[in-house]
Amino acid sequence: MIEEEFKKQTELLREVYQALRPLRKVRLEDLEKALEQSKLLFIEGLKKPAFRFRREFRGFPAGTVIGPGLLMPGFPSIPRVFVLKTGIPRYISGPFYAEEKIEGYNVRLANVFGEIKAFTRRGYVCPFATDRWPDFLPRLSEFFEKYPRYVICCEVAGPENPFVSEWPPYIKEDVAFFVFDIFDLERQKFLAPEEKYALLREYEFRTPEISGPYSPQEIDPLKGLILRYEEEGREGVVLKPVSFKDGRVIKYVTSSSNVSDLRVAFPYIGELDASYIVHRLVRMTITRWELDQPFDENFYQALGEAFFGEMKELLDKVAQGEPVEEVFKVRLRRKESLEALMAHFRTAQVRIEIRREEWKDEYLHVEFAKIYPKATSFWAGKLQGLAQID
Repeated sequence: MIEEEFKKQTELLREVYQALRPLRKVRLEDLEKALEQSKLLFIEGLKKPAFRFRREFRGFPAGTVIGPGLLMPGFPSIPRVFVLKTGIPRYISGPFYAEEKIEGYNVRLANVFGEIKAFTRRGYVCPFATDRWPDFLPRLSEFFEKYPRYVICCEVAGPENPFVSEWPPYIKEDVAFFVFDIFDLERQKFLAPEEKYALLREYEFRTPEISGPYSPQEIDPLKGLILRYEEEGREGVVLKPVSFKDGRVIKYVTSSSNVSDLRVAFPYIGELDASYIVHRLVRMTITRWELDQPFDENFYQALGEAFFGEMKELLDKVAQGEPVEEVFKVRLRRKESLEALMAHFRTAQVRIEIRREEWKDEYLHVEFAKIYPKATSFWAGKLQGLAQID
């Protein structure tokens, strides 16, 4: 950061510090040092100064957004259980709901300084979700007029999103917004499930499928739900106590979801820690064991295809000097949103090549490729004869 820019951002940080009482549990000098070390980053494009924490800092979770009168915590990580029979009673003592876990990416929609903005888990303003929410949550402005201090937590999912290449099989085109939580900025807590469900029904927000309540002592009905999700190619469930006094939120995924993750991830292994692969193999093995799913030829074939189904084509391309890439398609309401999305990728240091732009049916349809240099080097190095010490 150049000196003049750092000086300006430091002055803005001091403004935020004076206007946000909860921030004062941390010394201003420590926040200024975090800004200097890029642990705290300025957010461009908002009407008032705001910052985001890149990582957890002095009790503020990664992705926390701060501004004058604004403290929006980063969305918490949800622990995953591997076995329903033993995992649920360990974390939940009373009745709970099962919400479908949607394969997509997480955004928080909030009324920030008079504008509705979508923020990613890391605290970036998401140009795509900010552009598209009116198509899927038409009563959101009305909601924020009555509840200006609430935050809507959504999963954006579908084949035309700019970040992830998995989605629920029942979404055939474009994307959808699934509201799964509401956060109260005043009380700094999530609404309990039944209070949340009432508001989601009132404002006609689309939600993940909701089942229950279930009992921790009788999980066979939940197993039946998960087996149905397995057959339908859905990701899994998020389990939420009816009362937060009775436990914490946990998640559980289907075997097929792990297979799908492996199919998507393996070509890009150079970009990932190897533990990503190992964890999914372990989860898949335990899930199939608990749910009495067969370890048979059909399963072995599906797993083998997930790993190797597209690898010959990828290695052929790398051998010819082409990069490892992933192609995405999106549709946007405004050209400015595409420019903001490309700026977001530049900030996140993601290399993008736009392949096609076309206005059709009042939307800008865009096809672009993400280029993965680490994955390219990983495979190219092996093909070029580089040795590795195991």
